[in-house]
Amino acid sequence: MSTLNTHVLRVGERLSGKVAVVTGAGQGIGATIAELFVDEGAQVACVDVQAENVHARASALPDGRAIGIAADVSDEEAVVQAIGQTVERFGGLDVIVNVAGIAGPQSKAGDTTVAAWDRTHEVNLRGTFLLVKHGLPHLVARRGCVVNIASALALVGWPDESAYGPSKAGVVQFTKSVALDYAPHIRSNCVCPGAVRTPMITAVLEEYEDPERALAEYGSIHPLTGRLAEPIEIARAALFLASDDASFITGAVLPVDGGFTAR
Repeated sequence: MSTLNTHVLRVGERLSGKVAVVTGAGQGIGATIAELFVDEGAQVACVDVQAENVHARASALPDGRAIGIAADVSDEEAVVQAIGQTVERFGGLDVIVNVAGIAGPQSKAGDTTVAAWDRTHEVNLRGTFLLVKHGLPHLVARRGCVVNIASALALVGWPDESAYGPSKAGVVQFTKSVALDYAPHIRSNCVCPGAVRTPMITAVLEEYEDPERALAEYGSIHPLTGRLAEPIEIARAALFLASDDASFITGAVLPVDGGFTAR
């Protein structure tokens, strides 16, 4: 995070000279954020548990601007190594974008296994914590920022989401804690997407008897459009919060949900 700067940031230069780690970058929102960040001048470490996907995504980006790192964000040692590899390759770290997440079980509390609850929180909340914890010294050194991707279900209740919603609500509160504990050295903000057209939600919809009908119902929760969000619509919000255009914003929770939580 830079000091006050009245320079107008140009498209294609909004992250010029910045180094970012983007988790969940093997597909969906994370892959789109990584691509957009590179387009805006950043060097990006793409992190994902799916090794083949993340290396393919990184290699498709301009030469030398991105690396792929296979890591499970819930594994502390893997996170330490990913941060170290990023800093060694690019010389520092300015931005962490925590996207990696799983849908968890679609079930009521009484039907949710302890193992499913634990795994959902390990990836969605513990993973976010670990990236920030081990990235903080580098972010503070360069007055960087954190952008966490939570969910609109962190802000409202939803049936059969006894694990996922609470895990994302934890991400929201963690975002605010970091913002207060580390001001003025870094900024920490959070994006709460509505339903987004990604492989994760596609997998959920395939569990329904009529996936096409379920798709239409998911889209209809958004008053603004009546459709699912596209990953780029979430990526643009992350870009804004990561850039110096958001220099006076920290501890913010930004719904990008087509008006879903306005209800």
